[in-house]
Amino acid sequence: MIVMKCPECGKKVVWDDFQPTDIRCPGCGKDLNVHACLKKNIELRELTQGKRIRHCSRCNGIVSRRWFTRCPHCGYWLFGPVSFHGNWPFFLTLAFIYLMFTLYYVIYIR
Repeated sequence: MIVMKCPECGKKVVWDDFQPTDIRCPGCGKDLNVHACLKKNIELRELTQGKRIRHCSRCNGIVSRRWFTRCPHCGYWLFGPVSFHGNWPFFLTLAFIYLMFTLYYVIYIR
């Protein structure tokens, strides 16, 4: 048994194993995706067994951790409360390494 919430009107619909998988919201008539709700329910159970639920700071989706990971929902890189899109973390790390080698060259080699 799964409780689904309609994205249009917000009405909750209860689905069990004896109902068909193609159901409509009784409030607005929008088709509800049972498979997506089942997948979300399983994901929520796997992530919350004995742990805290962590959410993405950008899209509020459920993530396994908040540091040094990519959100599976929005694709942003998460570094605690800060989020970056695309290749910004890679370029920032590359710039930091370049500055460290430059500093090493200036101090010790020259």
